[in-house]
Amino acid sequence: MQFQLLRNIFLSAFILQLNLSVWVIYGYSFEIKYQEFDYPVLLGGTLQVDYRNISNQARADSRFDIRRARLHINGNVTTHLSYKMSVEFQGTENKKLVDAFADYHYHQGLYIRFGQFKMPFSREWQMSDNDFPFAERSIGFSLQPGRDIGLMVGGQLFKQTFSYGLGLFNGDGIDGSTRGSQKDDPELSARLLIQPFFNTQIPVLSGLFSGISYTEGRIDLNNISMTVKTTGMIGTKRNLYTLNANTKFGALLDVDKQKRTSLEGGLSCGPMSLYGEYQRYQYTGLKPVRGTFGDASFYSWYINFIINLYGNSISSDALPRKTLYTKNNQGTWQLALRREYFSGDSQWIIDNAYNSAREANAYSIALNYIAYLRYRLLIDYTVTDISDPLRIRVNPDGTIEYMSSETAFTLRFQITI
Repeated sequence: MQFQLLRNIFLSAFILQLNLSVWVIYGYSFEIKYQEFDYPVLLGGTLQVDYRNISNQARADSRFDIRRARLHINGNVTTHLSYKMSVEFQGTENKKLVDAFADYHYHQGLYIRFGQFKMPFSREWQMSDNDFPFAERSIGFSLQPGRDIGLMVGGQLFKQTFSYGLGLFNGDGIDGSTRGSQKDDPELSARLLIQPFFNTQIPVLSGLFSGISYTEGRIDLNNISMTVKTTGMIGTKRNLYTLNANTKFGALLDVDKQKRTSLEGGLSCGPMSLYGEYQRYQYTGLKPVRGTFGDASFYSWYINFIINLYGNSISSDALPRKTLYTKNNQGTWQLALRREYFSGDSQWIIDNAYNSAREANAYSIALNYIAYLRYRLLIDYTVTDISDPLRIRVNPDGTIEYMSSETAFTLRFQITI
């Protein structure tokens, strides 16, 4: 008790000395305000703790895991200039900085973003990790761009009928990623979302949406490092498909561009939402030691069906958390179903390596309990059928074990502040 009293006195004196005001917002979020500064600094975070069970007994991948442990800092410098920073504490990698960007808002129809952030591409990628209805994103998520450093303009037009984002990025990934010695060009990324009946009074059509995304950029050989994963492979060294600078034709000598395309569409009506995406990814101008120039093409698609079991509405633009709760704030149950498919380019698979598969079909069912705006319990069951056997391990007696399917069960507890 004496120690706690002394600690509280010390913290109070420290806060007074720096002229800081610390407030707890709604009992959860923290706001820090410097008395001579008009805008507070908001602190938040996300913690996701998983238990994942893999049914294949030959795989030693069943485990408890800290999936995410992030600290978020955001606020305003002026009325028009805001910022956000996110730091990841999970894992042992050095790349801890997740987001670090600032937005300058001219008006609702236009803002400028600069720093490190999500490239504008794909509905699935733009959805927050906190609100995503499944344990992991689809297999095709590996084909999407991630976060990168660059400059983007974005906004909404005609009362959210059109939403857009257009940016130029390094094309090397987040800060600290490996960069090659060859000259490459900035990567262009763009996304356009259309909700043609968003402002009408027609209940069904007001939730109709469609969109298209595209990226293109000249890349370096170091950028060729594709590792496609299923739900049960996330957080492990296992891959569904692998492509890097060493192929079955030998080391690659040159590459031209990487291109991505995504088509999305769906309908949200009341407590239900049905939407999907088709994604295509391509390396052009690959030149191996043996053989001629060629391209490597991959594509995937998924269809999601989401329903709030208590009947509260789902927004057509992703799934904002404010739409997921009952009026008495006691939480809600949400059911999510997913069907997905992945196709890898068979001509670049190394013969007899058993490290890549041509195709995969997966089915997921997830149940979420979301309560008090701050914590969530998720149960996810995903089954994946794989077209070609993948090597699991070589036993001491020389025998080899393979897998041609995967069943992953995930139990997650999430806290968001």
